[in-house]
Amino acid sequence: MQSAQTMWQILEIYSDLFPLEKNHLLSQTHYVRDLPDPFARSTLPGHITGSGIVIVDQKILLIHHRYLKEWFQPGGHVDPGETPDSCAIREVAEETGWHTAHIASHQAPLPIDIEMHLIPANPIKQEKEHWHIDFAYLLEPIHQGLASDPEVCDWFDIQSLQAPRLARVVQKYYERLK
Repeated sequence: MQSAQTMWQILEIYSDLFPLEKNHLLSQTHYVRDLPDPFARSTLPGHITGSGIVIVDQKILLIHHRYLKEWFQPGGHVDPGETPDSCAIREVAEETGWHTAHIASHQAPLPIDIEMHLIPANPIKQEKEHWHIDFAYLLEPIHQGLASDPEVCDWFDIQSLQAPRLARVVQKYYERLK
C-alpha cells in the first residue's frame, strides 16, 4: 500500500506536469503529507479516492451517480491494500462491467487529473460532509463483463461535455496524444 508520503510525492510530480494547477492543488492538499492513512474512508477532513477515465472513439464512459444524481467518471474509495490506480480499475469494472488496464507506459501510472471536491453529508451511509482528493487515471477498455455494483452508465460524445473537470481531462488527453 502506498503511504501518505508517496501520495504527496505523486501530487508534487503531477503539479510539475501541470504547473497551472500547482498552487491551487498543493495548497488544498497539504494535509495529506501527515495523514497516517490518506485512503481511509474515515479520514477527515478528507481522503484520497481513485477514478477511471475511459475514452474510445471520441466518447467517454460515465456513470450516473446514484446519490449525487450527476454524471461522473466511475470511481470511489480506495480499499485496504489498494492504490488509487488499482482502485480506478476496480471501480470501473464494478460500476460499468468494463474491464480496463492502464494505457501502456514505461513509468508508474500517474493520474491524468487530480481534483479536490466536497462530498455532501450522506445520512444513509452515516457519513459527514467531507473532501475527496480524486486521482483520475486514463484507462483503456479490454472487454465488457457484468458489473458487480452497477450504476447507470453510458458513453458520451466528448465534444458535448460541460463539466469543467471532464473538459479539462479531455484537453489533457489530447495533449498527451501529441
